[in-house]
Parts: sequence; C-alpha cells; structure tokens
Amino acid sequence: MTTNFKIILCFILLPLLCYSQKQKDSLLVIWENTKVSDTTRANAYRDFIYKNYFESKTDSAYALALRLLDFAEARQLKKQKADVLILLGEIEHIFGDNSKASKNFELSLNIFEELNNKRGQAKAINGLGISYKKVFNLDEAKLYYEKSLELSKEINDTLLISKTLVLIGNIYNWRYKSDEALGYYAESLKLAKAIHNKRAEASALINMSNSYIQKKDYKQSKTYIDDAIKIGDSLSSYNILSHAYRVLCHSYFKQMDYEKLISSADELLDYGQKASNNEMIGDAYYFLFEGYKGQRNFDLTVKYLELSKDNKTNTDDIITVKTLEKIKIDNHRTKDSLVNINKTLKTGMAYQKEKTNLFLAWGGSLAVLSVIAFVIYRNIKRKQHKAEKERQDEIDEKEKILKDLELSTIDAMIEGQEKERRRLAADLHDSVGATLAAAKLQFDYLVKHQNNNQDSEELTEKISTLLDNAYVEIRSMAHLKNSGVIAKNGLLPAVEKLANNASGINGLEIEVQSFGLDQRLDNSLEISIFRIIQELVTNLIKHAKATQATIHITNHSDNINIMVEDNGVGFNPKQLSKAKSKMGITSIDRRVESLDGKFTIESEISKGTTVIIDLPL
Repeated sequence: MTTNFKIILCFILLPLLCYSQKQKDSLLVIWENTKVSDTTRANAYRDFIYKNYFESKTDSAYALALRLLDFAEARQLKKQKADVLILLGEIEHIFGDNSKASKNFELSLNIFEELNNKRGQAKAINGLGISYKKVFNLDEAKLYYEKSLELSKEINDTLLISKTLVLIGNIYNWRYKSDEALGYYAESLKLAKAIHNKRAEASALINMSNSYIQKKDYKQSKTYIDDAIKIGDSLSSYNILSHAYRVLCHSYFKQMDYEKLISSADELLDYGQKASNNEMIGDAYYFLFEGYKGQRNFDLTVKYLELSKDNKTNTDDIITVKTLEKIKIDNHRTKDSLVNINKTLKTGMAYQKEKTNLFLAWGGSLAVLSVIAFVIYRNIKRKQHKAEKERQDEIDEKEKILKDLELSTIDAMIEGQEKERRRLAADLHDSVGATLAAAKLQFDYLVKHQNNNQDSEELTEKISTLLDNAYVEIRSMAHLKNSGVIAKNGLLPAVEKLANNASGINGLEIEVQSFGLDQRLDNSLEISIFRIIQELVTNLIKHAKATQATIHITNHSDNINIMVEDNGVGFNPKQLSKAKSKMGITSIDRRVESLDGKFTIESEISKGTTVIIDLPL
C-alpha cells in the first residue's frame, strides 16, 4: 500500500516539481522556453528525463516520456518521436514488460530507417536484441547485436560500440564460453575508459565479474564488482547498483556463503525497489530464499518463497498504478495544464477566477485520487489477509505434504524403473534379438547342408560375424545402460560417466558442461532427464557420424535447459518427420511432452545438429 500511495502522490505533485526545478536545471529551462524550436525543446526534455529520472525514479520517467511522446507526435517531430520510443522501450524492459518494449523498439526502428539515421537504427536494434535475449532466443539476439555493431562502426560511435560489445559478450557468457565473452568485455571497457563514460565502464565491469564467477575465480570477480559498485554509488544509479549486487549475490550463492548472500540480496532488493525493476526484485526474493534455506531458517525461507510466487501479483499492482498515472498525465497534456494555468495567473488574466478554478480542480483531483487510493488500499489489505490465511494453512499441512511428496517420489521412481525395464526389453528385442535370429537361421541351414564344405565354411564365417555383432551390441548397451548410477551419485555424475563411456566409440569425443546443478533435483526428474540424454547419445553414435559433441545442462531455478551439440553430418529439418522413427526422436518427444517441456531440433546438412530441451521445475 505504501509503495502504491507514494507513486500516486509523486504523480500528483509531478507538474509542480517540474515547475519548481526549472530554475535549477538548464535542460528544463530550455523545455519551458517556447521561443526556441520544438526540436531543441524535445531534445532537452529527453535529456532531462535521462539525467534526473531514468536511473532513480523510473515511474516518473515513464510518465514524463509519455508526455514527450505526445509533444513530438503533435508537432510531427519524427526523429524526436523515435528517440522517445527508445526511451519508453528501455523503461518497459525495466518494468519487465518485454512485449511492449519490443513494439516500441520496432516502431522506433521503422522511423529511423525512413530517416536513414544509422545511430538511431543501432540503438533500436540493440533494444530488439535485448528483447530476444530475455526470451532465451540467443541466436536471434546475436544477429541483432552484430547488425548494430556494424552500424555503430560505420558512424564511428564509440559509446554505441562499447555498449554493443557487452551485449555480444553476454551471448557467449550464456553459452558458457567465458573466455570469448571476456574478450568482448575487455574491448568494451577499454573504449568506455577512452571516452570517460562511467556507465558503460560499469556495465563492462559487471559482466566481466559474472564471467569470472563462471570460471570460479571468485577473487577476481569481487575486484571487478567492487569497482562497478563504486561507480554506481558515485552516479547514484540504482540501475547499476542493482545489476552489480545481483552478480555479487550469484557469487556468494555459488560459494555457499549464505550470510553474505543474504546481506547482498537485501541490497539488491532495496535498489530493485527504488528502480521499480521487477526482474531485480524477483531475483532478490530468490536469493533471500536460498540464503535463509542454507541457514535452515524455516520461517524466512517460507516467507521469501511465497514472495517469489506472489511477484506476479505485485507486477499487476504496478501495472495498475502505471495505468492510473498514464490517465493522469493525459489530463496534464492539454493547453490548460496546471503549469500553464500558473503562468496565466502570473500575467494577471482573470487572476481571482482562475485561482478559484485552480483550487477546485486540485480539490476534485485529490478527492478522486483519494477514493482510488482507498480502493487500492482495501484491495491490497484483502490480498494480504488472504495470503496470511493461505500461509497458515500451508504450515498446518506441511507434514502431510512432505509425506505425500515422499510417497509420490517413491512411486515415480518405481514407475521410472518399470519404464526403463520395458525400454531395455524393447532394445534387446529390436537390436540383439534380430541379430541372434539371423544367426539361428544361418545355423539351421548349416546343419541341413553339412556335406557341402564350401557352403559350410562360408556359413560358419557369417554365423561368427553375427555372433560378434550381437556381443558388441550387448556390451555397448551394458555400458550405456549402467552408466547412470543416478540414485547414488545424482544426474551430473551419471551424465559425465555416460559421456566418458560413449567417448571413443567411432572416434567420438563428448564433453559435459553444467551450470547451477549444485544440488540434487527430484529423483524421478533426474531419471527422466538422464534417459533423454542417453537416447540423444545413442543417436550420436548411430547416426550423427560426429567426432565432437557437447552436452550442456543448465539449472535456471525455474526450469532445466538441456542442449546437445555435435559436428556430425546433420540432416534437412524439412525431412524431420521421416527421420523421427529412425532416430528415436518420437520417444524423446513423448518423454519431453510428459514433463510439460519444449523440444527443439536445429540442423543443417554437413554442419551438425543442435537439440534444445527446456523442462519446467
């Protein structure tokens, strides 16, 4: 309730705040000066928003940006309209509304292309790339970043080049190629220092710190993040500070230093709330949940687990308040805004009458907003009461849930074992059984034609070959089937042993890369994931003709991502339906579907195959 009320109050006072600052801020003086050109006024107001609101008062920045958009549209200022659309897109990214952000960047790009403005195109393209990265479409994001980098270099814009290099480095970092990512970050840092841009410098330092966490060099990571925090403090930038403390939380989480994790997460939550950044707030709740869970503090663990779940409700509240702000700002876009009325009063035109109208307008506005604030307050209190009751019910049933969970886990394990037994029987029947059946037919024929020495030798050689093949198939299956040991050691050791056993077959070398698998998953889920990877490895051996393959397993806290890449012969994706039964893809697809997951295959002839699987937790 307090946060919502502050936002509403801030918006009520926004026109007067702007008016009172015009003596202090030269940019606002230019905006208020109707004697200068509309283009100059719009540019000054945009710079004023970035300077005074974007980093620390994001809600107010959103309201002011909408006002500037209306100003640019009314005066047909195409370039200024495109600029403010980029500003709105950046704010929407902070709010967590990726869809609206993408639409604003797309509209901006169309205008800049019409104007042949390459700098504006590069900025808009970067924004679209960030939108794609937020939905984990890394390939598409990289294409956008590379196009932006090309345009930035054409116009020799050092700042844009520096920012784009960081974005490209982030793609490599997400793919666990930290050394390649550090190369891009180091080049970006060098350019940022050359032009003395502290914000770009902080961005490079934060991402370099994140890469060193991936390399488990926590000491070097801490050095870079401390430098970034100093810059954030010097600029009073909530955006820089929240990103820096998120990386610091990640470092302490990896080191299992729960005391420092909780302290850093509190800072992240504070700066995330000040910047109205829902993504940072959600991450703070998650790290606080992990920290208190590590300290075995049950009450606070449950508290922050519930806050993480309720984060969507908080987002809905913010969107509601933001809608109210937009309605309010629309009322101030007209010729008779409160600022214009105040100026009219100073000219002496109908002083007493206008003064009376002004008080009436203020009183009416306050009355309406008071009613709205009361409704919002009552709604929030009702939600809080409901949440407290639900929390109490959950605590009362905790023991029952734990027992049910234990039983369901055992049932799932038994079910998985039964499915695996049926699958092993099918493999024996389809593969080894067929080979032994052929050997038996050859043996029967040999018995019936013992007198033909020439035929006997040839048949004996065929039977020997078939029996050798059966032995090799059984041995290979035994290696692959027995490499799991999931129940004892967990998913990651099982996959690593599977890769080790499969390496060397047909010249194939398999590497396993993991992230976030510090703790065990649900046993039945681990078995299902292992069987999926096992089927993919079997396909590599039988069909890919690859010499190198990599298995990526990433725990994103709310989902598991599995990516298997190889340099094999590949195939035409248009013919995937014909290859499904041959490669066992149908069974993999069914496994993934049963887990409510997403299954994607990317392949090109002679350029290998990439299989991507996302499973919710």
